[in-house]
Amino acid sequence: MHLGSVFVGGGISVSAFAAVCCGLVLSSNRQRPLEPAVYHPHAAESDSSGFSSILDSWISEQDRYSQAHILGNMAPLPGDPGAMPGAICASPSRFKPDYYYTWTRDSALVMNEVLTWIEESEASGNGTQWDLLTRMDEYVGFTKHVQGLKTRYGLAEAKYHMDGSPFTKSWCNGQTDGPALRASVLIRYARYLISHGRDLGNLFSSVIVRDLDYVAGVWADNSGCDIWEEARGLHFYTLMAQRRALAEGAQLAEHLGDRRAARIYRQEALRISGVVGGFWSEEKKQVVTTKRWSGGLGTKASGLDSQVLLASLHSGMDDGVFTVESREMTATALRLLRVFEQMYPINRVLSVQVGRSEVPVGVALGRYPEDVYNGVGTSRGNPWSLITSAMAEYHYRLGIAYARGNGVAAGKELAELILWTWQRYPAGGMAGLQPLAGNDLARYLLSIGDLYMARVYLHTDRDHKMYEQWASGNGYGRGAVHLTWSYAAHRAASRARSELKSLVE
Repeated sequence: MHLGSVFVGGGISVSAFAAVCCGLVLSSNRQRPLEPAVYHPHAAESDSSGFSSILDSWISEQDRYSQAHILGNMAPLPGDPGAMPGAICASPSRFKPDYYYTWTRDSALVMNEVLTWIEESEASGNGTQWDLLTRMDEYVGFTKHVQGLKTRYGLAEAKYHMDGSPFTKSWCNGQTDGPALRASVLIRYARYLISHGRDLGNLFSSVIVRDLDYVAGVWADNSGCDIWEEARGLHFYTLMAQRRALAEGAQLAEHLGDRRAARIYRQEALRISGVVGGFWSEEKKQVVTTKRWSGGLGTKASGLDSQVLLASLHSGMDDGVFTVESREMTATALRLLRVFEQMYPINRVLSVQVGRSEVPVGVALGRYPEDVYNGVGTSRGNPWSLITSAMAEYHYRLGIAYARGNGVAAGKELAELILWTWQRYPAGGMAGLQPLAGNDLARYLLSIGDLYMARVYLHTDRDHKMYEQWASGNGYGRGAVHLTWSYAAHRAASRARSELKSLVE
């Protein structure tokens, strides 16, 4: 195999193959999705070559709805006068499950999305950035408030009540990814303020430094909980978030003249880099999620977890360390797909009827194979909307990497991922191979990403309402409704898709 190219089956032309992945060709005898197969309002207008435009239309509408609901989950809230400005509820659901809290991690991921909207608003000149900047400043104020609370876990408190008071009931607490993610979004905000000639005040010297100093001191501690709040140990997701926060913190500290802090942060980021590489398992051909387990859930025998994929998307940097195009992440993505394909009955549905088209849909993915959380209690885990959106984003970002070139070489792991996708949606023989590289490869990865977007489309309500999970047997929304992270994950995938399309079309 030549580096820089991957291969697809020679029994079908590259253009026809791409058409399959765009949903243009599939035999009509596939199992129809169980109700609630969502029928898009524009579906009746489609024809056999129209699904791509239907997906474009749905994504655009879902973007607007998602942004509105993200903002609608931020305090101040009309229905809760006690909610503190800057608090962001994970979901308005208060019963089975009760998610009406503000999680440090979720809030940081959401505010990173808000910062992107600010930049997009300025670029378009629509003027909406001023209201969004108010949201950012409220978030900074809320951060200052919770940083000052005297609690058992200090800055590693996982969540707070919406009025800013600490959550004191039993929980898998001490989650050190939170302050790292929060530091990263505030570092990004500090850079924005600097670029616009605005005074940082004590944003760096008090707020950001407090989180970074904490992360620098605790990252090697294996007593913290993972992002699913179930297991204690040293976690890949957490280390990746901490590594990025410290590396970016070092750059900002250097820029602001704090060389002592820059030296410490850079040194600790390098130490994490030396540790995080050990999470790759050559035997399992995957990145494992937790090492040095110290308590909590001990049933993840596979070591396989979608939070590894999220770690690369949320905290990967342009240095090749577990970036989306790395062999380790590509191999892990394929392992996740192979495992979850077999786990959930809804994944036996390979296509959905949209108008007169038979449209293929990608695999719905869950958290990890041994999961028993069903959204309201325990039985058997379900696929998650945000994770399936993340798989779409992963393929789009992979396409961006190859479209830009920059010396990125395709290896056997990518060839195996593409071959697996092609075999799942058969469209011809395997006699002979054709190389696929550059923009052709990027376009193909765009088509694969659309399979997972189509899966999210299938299980999202007609009114664009998103849940945390989908029931594994029938695809109905399950668990927390209007989950803020589900909306943010969709927006992230949509943005990556738009970027990739701009590079290859």
